[in-house]
Amino acid sequence: MKYVLYDILLHLTLIFTLPYFLFKAITTRKYREGISERLGFIKKEKTTGLSGQVVWFHAISVGETKAVLPVLRLLKKRSPEVKIVLSTVTQTGNMTAEADGKGLYDSLIYFPLDLSWTVESVIGKIKPSVVVIVEKEIWPNFFRNLHKRGIPLIIVNGAISLKSFRRFMRFKFFTGAVFGMISWFSARSKGDLERAVNAGVKPERASCAGNVKFDMTPPAIEASETALLENALGIKTGGMVIAAGSTHEGEENIIIGTFKRLKNDFPGLKLVIAPRHPERFNAVETIIRNTGVKYARRGDNDVDNAQVVLLDTVGELITVYSFATIAVVGGSLVPGLQGHNLLEPALFARPVVYGPYIESCREMAELLENAGGGARVQDEDGLYKTLKEFLSYPGKREKAGQAALAVIAANRGAAERSVEIIEGFIRGNKRRGYGS
Repeated sequence: MKYVLYDILLHLTLIFTLPYFLFKAITTRKYREGISERLGFIKKEKTTGLSGQVVWFHAISVGETKAVLPVLRLLKKRSPEVKIVLSTVTQTGNMTAEADGKGLYDSLIYFPLDLSWTVESVIGKIKPSVVVIVEKEIWPNFFRNLHKRGIPLIIVNGAISLKSFRRFMRFKFFTGAVFGMISWFSARSKGDLERAVNAGVKPERASCAGNVKFDMTPPAIEASETALLENALGIKTGGMVIAAGSTHEGEENIIIGTFKRLKNDFPGLKLVIAPRHPERFNAVETIIRNTGVKYARRGDNDVDNAQVVLLDTVGELITVYSFATIAVVGGSLVPGLQGHNLLEPALFARPVVYGPYIESCREMAELLENAGGGARVQDEDGLYKTLKEFLSYPGKREKAGQAALAVIAANRGAAERSVEIIEGFIRGNKRRGYGS
């Protein structure tokens, strides 16, 4: 009865919000992208060839997609016969999968809406042997349909924030049963493991494998590719660059305000801003223009003379981190945000600077800070002082970057542990008792 009420509520919500989404679909591309797949209509060519053992991985957006790539890479290497389906919710997640995950999956789709008929249709077409959810996605109808079919459901890099945990506990009469259908919860930290068990995951079906984001490897970046991007951003060889990545509304003004103060001491300094969401590119350009700094978008004719450059592409930020002097990771400087992956700059031995709002990556931040590879700032003044110190002392900057890289090396292994869990279910070793 609980699931019937949940399904009715979802359908009513869809009906009442339909005019809004129709308008957005007409005016905004990202709302049109993958709409048929979200409604359960998967093209035949995307399911052709999905035979034998099929593992369906689901990652909601960019962060989760990048996080799961080491797991996909290792599973493909160890079990090349396994077919992999990867789904995302967001357009940027889909684009990231296409750009960074080529060769690691056999089919890429958008995740269906959690309506009873859509999930039943898609599961029936894919016929997965195992389903793997990345980090924090909870879909009651999807979980229930898998459970009824006896398809194991695994959570890898499992994360439950304190905010989410409190919400789950308020509705435990419903969410407890949903969590109880998880075949294995592989947590990224002991805190996440404890919250998962309290939320309803059976203790014997849970473990702490660590954070798979530490298993990320730097992409193979050709020197010619780097040179082309530096040229497109107007960056001179050896010039000092602050890369502000994955920024959100409210953060650009803080970062540019800090940059303008730093320019007094470092005249040749350049700032590259990469907004988290592509739909904000034009709005961010307006924000930059209103600050009065000389700016350009990537590839503009006058980019050489620009002080601030807007990176208005998807997939190039990681390359910018490879030649940046310092990185500021967004999603952390204003209230209401929870932080983004702090490790991408660390892959290139760069100091990592971020704000206080980092609930989703707190353990990662603490590891970086304890090693001296990361710096958490509380406000704009703290950001200015921290960046000025790193820019002023190359030795300190180098030491911090090497410390950040060492943190990654010391915490690898979660991807392998996650793959071992998945392979156990593929072989059937862990299915005994499932569904009881």
